Amino acid sequence: MQNIQKGLSAIEPGRTFSREEYYAAIQNGSEMLLKEDALAYSLRRALSDGDIVRVSWNQYAIPAKKRIYRHDYSEAAKEVAAKMQEAFSDVRFQIFELIQLNEFVNHLIAHNTIFLYVENDVVDYAFDALKREYAGRIMLKPSITEYYRYLLDDEIVVGRLPSESPKGLEQPWETRLEKILVDIAVDKLLSQIVPAGEYRNIFTDSIDRYFLDTKGMFRYTKRKGAEEKFRAFLGKYKINLEDDEQ
Repeated sequence: MQNIQKGLSAIEPGRTFSREEYYAAIQNGSEMLLKEDALAYSLRRALSDGDIVRVSWNQYAIPAKKRIYRHDYSEAAKEVAAKMQEAFSDVRFQIFELIQLNEFVNHLIAHNTIFLYVENDVVDYAFDALKREYAGRIMLKPSITEYYRYLLDDEIVVGRLPSESPKGLEQPWETRLEKILVDIAVDKLLSQIVPAGEYRNIFTDSIDRYFLDTKGMFRYTKRKGAEEKFRAFLGKYKINLEDDEQ
């Protein structure tokens, strides 16, 4: 335990680090050469004791004032997730609901929309399966005009899920804050739904309150072919988001 605390003292609170960086810090804090199984045990112990928190795959942080982002999904969203799991048990999908942004915006969102993102090859099948359950309340990759023309409360919008989309921490279908932020900036539909006047507040509050896997964010933008657009967005709204990829 003393080795753990001594090693962790070299890591700045709030900065994300990998398993390998953790092992190096613990080894430097020890007076003897530690075997890999001892280092792995120290990592599990530190997680169990709350000395560090898991931010994403192979990304950890020492708790400071920031937290890990979690959202309590609406019953409507959970119902859609359950139906997807039942009908497409082997298919990757994620759900984001518009009311998730109420934590960050100045003007609260009154009418919810459930965005269901599905693996590209299964998007049409998922839409066909769900439209029998949600007739008149589900849209497939709508334009902004179609979205507002047919909008209902708890409307379901089905779209494509990029392969680099970060998985949820508790349920794989939950949407990470990192993906939400990128989509607000570059997604053709969502960027038009969220008022531009709320952009900076959403980003700065997210950065101030929560641990963010910036490596994952920039990998995701590259997979979407939107890295240049995302960087231009950050510059336009004067958002300081550290790029660990460079």
